[in-house]
Amino acid sequence: MGKNIVFVPECHSTNTLAVELTQKRDLAEGTVVITNNQTKGRGQQSNIWVTESGKNLTFSVLLKPTFLHVKDQFLLNMVISLGVSDFLAELKKSIQVKWPNDVMIANRKICGILIESQIQGSAFNRTVAGIGLNVNQKGFSSPRATSMAIETNTTFDLQSCLDGLCGTLEQWYLTLRQRDYQRIKGAYLDRLYGAFEKRTFVQKGEAFEGIIEGVDDSGRLMISTQDGLKYYNTKEVSFDYEPLT
Repeated sequence: MGKNIVFVPECHSTNTLAVELTQKRDLAEGTVVITNNQTKGRGQQSNIWVTESGKNLTFSVLLKPTFLHVKDQFLLNMVISLGVSDFLAELKKSIQVKWPNDVMIANRKICGILIESQIQGSAFNRTVAGIGLNVNQKGFSSPRATSMAIETNTTFDLQSCLDGLCGTLEQWYLTLRQRDYQRIKGAYLDRLYGAFEKRTFVQKGEAFEGIIEGVDDSGRLMISTQDGLKYYNTKEVSFDYEPLT
């Protein structure tokens, strides 16, 4: 990944731009579309991803997972999350993945992921994985946000970070190609934020207690409650963070 790079100084969304480019010409798998200033970055469920110009990595990777069945599509989320968390492991911090697509350090979000796919029948045609990684930014409106610079008091070279991140993403994507699904699921569960801990969840304004048992093949969060095991899609349920330290 990252052998072919399309750079634009500014764009609304690298995911949107990547899709537009694939409609105009055939781009090689692993092509990275990157910008210094993403003005309307998108997160899950149309949330807006705000980033300071020139401080972070905001890019999208073009994938062609034609080998993957649609029913296994959440594996793409897993391998991208694992690739990011493996790259961040060099910070010597506790890295966790908050379902479905956030990467966390010490209860603070350091990376957001948005995966969008084009599907034909029961197979994938094209997937664009958008990644927003907080690298050198130090000021955030939310106390729940952090960056590599904040965590280490170091300024990072963005190109070196991109190269390293593309390397770990490729390793996990190759694991997916090799169909080592159990390894992927096991690694994801090991890093799943809040797993096997009693927490308070909220669904439709109502609070309830439960324990996260994992994520099923469809990407639904599995929560053990007093009424048994329940399955929740994205945005159907939310849960509390641990207190900030």
